[in-house]
Amino acid sequence: MIPQGSQLVNLAQFANLTSSINAAKSPAELQSLVTEAMTSLAAAQAGINAELATLTPVLALLSPPSIGSIVGWASGLITNVITPMVKPTITYAAQLTEMTAQIAELTSAIQSASTKFPGVTINIPSMPSIPGH
Repeated sequence: MIPQGSQLVNLAQFANLTSSINAAKSPAELQSLVTEAMTSLAAAQAGINAELATLTPVLALLSPPSIGSIVGWASGLITNVITPMVKPTITYAAQLTEMTAQIAELTSAIQSASTKFPGVTINIPSMPSIPGH
């Protein structure tokens, strides 16, 4: 596994794609490989472009503001940096709440299903505790 950020692109991935394409045994297999490879690469490029688009407003905050523009600079900091950073906490909290409920239902289903096998103990691994739940 190549550590994230150690190369600009995973050269082994491209070498593997090229090898697979060169080893294609039929036009249908070649088309399938090409479609899969290009779809995957297009998705990766789209992801990079989306990340760059979210970072563009942050770049403006790298220059210190003049005395007259401190309010605008601070507003940009809140809008373009702090708010997007904090927004996932709302989703994560809701996910944890829903996950806790679903785990409880799953545990109940496992316990119920285990009654089909008298004399057998079904071990349900413990889940990490969730703060506040």
